[in-house]
Amino acid sequence: MNLKYIYWFSYYNLNDPSVRYRGKYVLDELYKKNDIKYTIIYPGYDFKNISRFIKAFFSVIFFRKKDSLIVFQAIFRNGIYSNALKVILFFRKTNTLYDTDDADYTRFPPKTINYFIKKCEACSVGSKALSEYVQKYNSNIILLTSPVIAHDKIKKEKNQTFTIGWIGYYNAHKESLIQLLFPAIKDINFKLKLIIIGVVKEQHKKEIRSYFGNNKNVFIEIPENINWLDELSIYNIIKTFDVGISPLIDSELNRAKSAFKLKQYLSCGVPVLGSSIGENSSFIENGINGYICNTPEDYKNMILKINNLSANEYKFLSNNAIKSINKFSIENFCSTLIEFYKN
Repeated sequence: MNLKYIYWFSYYNLNDPSVRYRGKYVLDELYKKNDIKYTIIYPGYDFKNISRFIKAFFSVIFFRKKDSLIVFQAIFRNGIYSNALKVILFFRKTNTLYDTDDADYTRFPPKTINYFIKKCEACSVGSKALSEYVQKYNSNIILLTSPVIAHDKIKKEKNQTFTIGWIGYYNAHKESLIQLLFPAIKDINFKLKLIIIGVVKEQHKKEIRSYFGNNKNVFIEIPENINWLDELSIYNIIKTFDVGISPLIDSELNRAKSAFKLKQYLSCGVPVLGSSIGENSSFIENGINGYICNTPEDYKNMILKINNLSANEYKFLSNNAIKSINKFSIENFCSTLIEFYKN
């Protein structure tokens, strides 16, 4: 099929990073570079979203465009929206794709998820672990690692005060940080800054500051009022990191993640430290663009190592980090999708 149009039914709105990075930004790129037009639908009970859905529903059922693809993105709830999408899938099964980049089946009843996996002609996944799960129900799988946007927010050199950075939804990663990263930093004596982007609850902010209360050498920075839709402002903060951190405790949920925060660091030329869990191992080249760390001692030693690097040694890691983007660019995502449907 020479892909010309995409109907994209997402599971949430643009406040969700997966909807932006796997949906809206990819669709914009496909339209800009390949003239592939699209309709994207966000679930919601307001008049605007309901009317957009009704229009798209009847358009797909009765007037589906030629050479079009229907994508159901991570539909996991059993409600009015998902049941309406099942009707579309029943009547229009040809060239349908179920897309997911998270192990939602570990957090929600998997019945709806498995239904779409089984009934869609193909599935796109964001990690090898998700591919293994999907394989049980559908053998037609395409691995599409979640991409980062193109930007010019690039690291220039190390800061005078060594800066460690982390980005994500803190509430979901609190355990990994407390078990793997925080003890490492607590055991370091030189002056450093720790920037944590994504702490929402005041209680968590107090807990973090209290944890390092006796470490006068550690300056804690927790940016507030983050506008997650202003992507460039986010990358502007990331480029101030001297090292980006991605500690993960081994679990099925973490093994299925697409290493998105690692990709964000690397795209800014920031060397990374991360656990060898899931897709982290696919993007960390040990000693080239960062280091694998699986214990607090590992994180401590590698933080010390990077802090002690000469300007040229640090530049080597930083330049290789930037080169990594070819593996997870939006261009790569789009070309892989197009080629899959050509063949």
